[in-house]
Amino acid sequence: MALPRRTVLIWGGLVLVVVGLAVALAAVGSQLDTSKLDQQDLESEVEELEQEVDALSEERDMLQGQVDDQLKSIEQLKVELDRSRGQVAPAAPAQ
Repeated sequence: MALPRRTVLIWGGLVLVVVGLAVALAAVGSQLDTSKLDQQDLESEVEELEQEVDALSEERDMLQGQVDDQLKSIEQLKVELDRSRGQVAPAAPAQ
């Protein structure tokens, strides 16, 4: 017994819709996988950059400490120089 033509067309159309939806779902799934991989790559890059920033901040702090120490030494040397100049009697003006 043959199915009526209308029934065959309806079922054929439904099969095409289901196949189309399956293809669309697979494409979305593929894009989602790609997006997740891209997100993981970006998160990894951010983590590496944060580590680099931390390392540079530590280096900056160390260098700032060295600069502060050197500035203190310079100030101490200036004070000592001023003291030594004050201890030396000024030369008498030539007549």
